[in-house]
Amino acid sequence: MMTIKWQRAGVLLASAAIGLAACGSNPSTTDDAQGGAKAPASGFEARSACGNDATYTIEGKSYQVMASAAGYTESGTAGWYGAEFQGTETAGCEVFDMYAYSAAHRTLPLPSFVRVTHQQNGKNIIVRINDRGPFEGGDLIQLSFAAANALGITQKHGAPVKLEALSPEQFKGQLPADLVAAESGSDGRSLDGSRTSSAAIRVLQREKQPLRPMNKSKVYYIVAGAWPERNPAIDMFVRLTSVGLSKTELATAQEKGKTVHQIRIGPLYDQDQIDNVKDALQSNGLATFKVVAQ
Repeated sequence: MMTIKWQRAGVLLASAAIGLAACGSNPSTTDDAQGGAKAPASGFEARSACGNDATYTIEGKSYQVMASAAGYTESGTAGWYGAEFQGTETAGCEVFDMYAYSAAHRTLPLPSFVRVTHQQNGKNIIVRINDRGPFEGGDLIQLSFAAANALGITQKHGAPVKLEALSPEQFKGQLPADLVAAESGSDGRSLDGSRTSSAAIRVLQREKQPLRPMNKSKVYYIVAGAWPERNPAIDMFVRLTSVGLSKTELATAQEKGKTVHQIRIGPLYDQDQIDNVKDALQSNGLATFKVVAQ
């Protein structure tokens, strides 16, 4: 029997990455409304009918949603999520797009606009809060793949950031250029005319299904490959995280008395997540992989 010892790649492997592949727009903005695109005619967005219950409970912990984002500022850590959730429904009843500058926050009203500053490199962008999760760590905010990429964040959790909510007055009738690509149409074209990847378009064009709670009693992983040497596995880790597979991990396994290094993506809890990962792998030239249950 093969025995497997899973080890999270975490910050150690992430530090080996040169950086995430560029998928977002301009990585930093310093002025609230200079050179920005025109805001929608309706001005600052109204409070969403979804995701704004006064209180809600997840995994036994209750949260109280703020009545307003006005004056909100807080420092903490950021994580990110990507291809595993591409095309799924957010708590704000929108379609998650890993290429938009969006984010999840436990208590800010949906939607809210927040400036996120990476406290180690000084980069800052503005993101649109439209989700409540997923939160698999203790991070203050969970960024989309594009937002994390723009800030230079490579680790899955724990990047030090500062959040500052923006008021309607700070926009002065305009949106920052960073938010031009905040929404994508069904054909995959962003507001600035650019296109997302073909895999993202396929996901966004799928028939939208009602949001279902995850059944975490069944856990799946997709094993992307195995190597006798560690360095090729690290190269694959960097490659997969660079295309938005934030749940990529390194595994060591004893097979026929020899140690092999495996790269897996997970945990995954439903067929939608599994299909999203398969799409991402296939669109990046990886056709040999297997789904395993744990």
